[in-house]
Amino acid sequence: MNIYIGIDMAKYDFMCAVESEDKSIQFVHPKLANTTRGFDKLKQWITKIVPKQKVGSIHIGVESTGGYETPLVEWVRIHTDFLITVINPSQVKYFGKTKLIRTKTDKVDARLIACYMATYNPEPTPVPPRGVKGLKSLTRHLEHLKSKRASEKTYIQNVQNSQIKTMIKQTIRSYDRQIEKVEQHINEHFDKYPDLKSNRNLLISITSIGSVTAATMLSELNGSLIPKQQVAHAGLAPRERQSGQYKGKAKLCKAGNRRIRTALYLPTLSAIQHNPIIAPFYKKLISRGKLKMVAVCACMRKLLHIIVGVLKNQIPFDPNFNDLSLAS
Repeated sequence: MNIYIGIDMAKYDFMCAVESEDKSIQFVHPKLANTTRGFDKLKQWITKIVPKQKVGSIHIGVESTGGYETPLVEWVRIHTDFLITVINPSQVKYFGKTKLIRTKTDKVDARLIACYMATYNPEPTPVPPRGVKGLKSLTRHLEHLKSKRASEKTYIQNVQNSQIKTMIKQTIRSYDRQIEKVEQHINEHFDKYPDLKSNRNLLISITSIGSVTAATMLSELNGSLIPKQQVAHAGLAPRERQSGQYKGKAKLCKAGNRRIRTALYLPTLSAIQHNPIIAPFYKKLISRGKLKMVAVCACMRKLLHIIVGVLKNQIPFDPNFNDLSLAS
């Protein structure tokens, strides 16, 4: 019998609920602090209420909450033999709608997550390769700094006061220096992890993929080497709408990692001009009457397929290489 733990995580504390595979065990624990001491109490509580002789595995489920769940996930992997899955909040939300749950409290959410885990028994979240966590922190901070700098550059265009303009220019120069430092730290990070550096060099071999895009891809891809899974993870899969006689236009799903989509957009525009695979593919779509933005999105998917293919085969980009990973 498997035991499932649902955890509703917040910034300072969390609520947890237990549900067994056969529904014979159902408990809710009062809130615990989101600290190592709270994690210790969680482990003690689980081992106390769960009959060891009947347990197959203990599987924890926690929603992705923008980083609040990270300390718990790392602690569980180091200090216990429990399985743990980081769940997309949308999955739990729509699961709750199927059960017609109208109340939203920490206790209800924890029980809902436990019920979701017991119902679907999702795969444990894989441990990321060495160095990926640090790379993700650096690339996301770089994205943050560039966003702030772009905002300041837009703001200065509407400022007439010369003193304020001077201060804004100083702020922009400060962001320039910080961005340069972070990019340097990213290069140094790759030097510490030869496998990551090797993969970055493979991605850079793809026409239109630069070092920053390569770093973002390596930090944000979910580890799968199946192109369709990565396309879904990036939110680049088309969403079709059809019911009876009605057939709506297919649109981009966007239910995925927006950072991958953002990182791929400009390289795709470059690939449309220069990449020996993407350029003719784009022209073919346009010749068939596809709208330009539809063709660009298709090229983004194609470029992501190429990225996955290069990582899967561990060989530099070759436009003449025939492999299913690169198929459209």
